[in-house]
Amino acid sequence: MAKVFGKQMTRQEIYARVGNLTQIAGIKRYTLNSGRGKGVDAIDVNTGCFSFTLLPSRCLDISAVFYRGIQLGYMSKSGIRSPQYFNENGNKGFLDNFFGGLLTTSGLNNIGASSVDQGKEYGMHGELANTPAEEISCETEWDGDECNFFIRAKMMHSRFYGEDLLFERKVTACLGENRILLEDVVENLDFEPAAIMLLYHINFGYPLVDDVTEFIASPIVKTQPRTPKAELGIDVFNVFCPPIPLYEEECFYHWFETDVDGNAYTALYNPILNFSMYLKYDTKALPYFVQWKMMRSREYVFGFAPCNSWCEGRGDARDKGALQFLEPFEKKIFRLELGVVEGRFRP
Repeated sequence: MAKVFGKQMTRQEIYARVGNLTQIAGIKRYTLNSGRGKGVDAIDVNTGCFSFTLLPSRCLDISAVFYRGIQLGYMSKSGIRSPQYFNENGNKGFLDNFFGGLLTTSGLNNIGASSVDQGKEYGMHGELANTPAEEISCETEWDGDECNFFIRAKMMHSRFYGEDLLFERKVTACLGENRILLEDVVENLDFEPAAIMLLYHINFGYPLVDDVTEFIASPIVKTQPRTPKAELGIDVFNVFCPPIPLYEEECFYHWFETDVDGNAYTALYNPILNFSMYLKYDTKALPYFVQWKMMRSREYVFGFAPCNSWCEGRGDARDKGALQFLEPFEKKIFRLELGVVEGRFRP
């Protein structure tokens, strides 16, 4: 049974109380119609106690997320922009169109800094986040007394004299629950091996992020600073502060102990709000994890970024032997769970 507004209820008990399920939960599709976001398709998903917005025009990524009416993700100064404004252009293109949101997916031919690999140039974080979806479907399905919401889409990451990768995303949410399940499948549709690089840019903002916030994680096995600035701040990588003008970002690689299934857990807890937002991810598919600490005024954001490689660019990953490949018509599955729990999260 679904727990709706604090009460366990059957399907019949729920329908007895509403004229239409959308009175308390459901899926709504629409299109933005002004500014540089004009033409961007959006899908709102409401579980009755938790809601979020997906952007089919932007890889079915997650923009706004609300719990108790509080926005949990970070929204950048650029706001939501149509992919028509994207121009790869080294490091500049991704940043120009980076709206943040709870999730911006990076890849599939590069993650991290722009890079040159075997004579080819690849832009920062690749093109996937600016790839519009195809074959989009939204379904509300009852399984006995449980109601599930499914949103599916396909993104083609293809080019002449280049890779031909199919990226399929399935997003699942359940009536009465405070979590999002993501299942992504990448398939190589070409007749030669193709490199794949994938990073989940998960971005948290104020009020979840504040000077009282705590970073919680599975036991850390090893931490490595990504930059000289991060090396100076390695002893306080988990300490938050008020916004500081001109603060220089710090990024840290972490490796965690996992549960018996190979999953690691990270979370942010705000004791004033008294709830946590957590991430569960499969370390077998995503063996690297980057923590993004950015305490600058207006860019006040804390990020989780599980990924399948070092994120210093494709050329660096190849040099380090970390570049992963898919054989012709091989598939690989990536799964994540994002959710909210009352109180302090316990991995």
